Amino acid sequence: MAQPAQAEERFDVSLAGDHLGRITHTRSGGTQDLTLLLDSTPFGVFDGSYSGRTISTGAVARHSGRTRSTRKSRDVSMRTEGGELREVALSPEAERTALTASAAVTGPVLDPVNAFGRLLETASCPDGLRIYDGRRVGVLSLEEARREANRVTCHAAYRVSGGPGYLEPLGVSRLSVELIYDTNVSPWRLEQVGAKSGPFGLTLHRSANE
Repeated sequence: MAQPAQAEERFDVSLAGDHLGRITHTRSGGTQDLTLLLDSTPFGVFDGSYSGRTISTGAVARHSGRTRSTRKSRDVSMRTEGGELREVALSPEAERTALTASAAVTGPVLDPVNAFGRLLETASCPDGLRIYDGRRVGVLSLEEARREANRVTCHAAYRVSGGPGYLEPLGVSRLSVELIYDTNVSPWRLEQVGAKSGPFGLTLHRSANE
């Protein structure tokens, strides 16, 4: 049988114009893969990698994620059904939080791979996305959409609604997010993502060869 076509999209990650690494998202049928490689952070402090896979069959999504860095390693797996968390496992034990339990997370959630896929496959500004990574729940909420010719800029806010913040010990729990889409195609084509917290701002640019 013919294999389903694989769609791949790549983005460069930068901080204040300095290249930090790259993100790649692929989809083949009901399987999505997301990889993040940071290999050029200042002094290598935040160098590391993330690889995640989500396999969706009907209403069931099975996700596994693997994080590796000079500071820590983490493995997570989860199963959702109709968006509701049914199972979650995370190691090492020290990385677990109060939300590393299916009974502690209520309402529909998206794993990180599915969430990134939603940003890529849309024909409207994303709104109300609840993202769960095994340790915390974050919510992406639309604040304003601005259209200019064949481009739409979505201004949104991301906040951690339960669990610890990011980049411990900094504990970043709020971000302003800007998503820029080319609306000449359907679904829209994501061109750039900006995420800012205080003086720090990360930017994802679609790779030049895309």
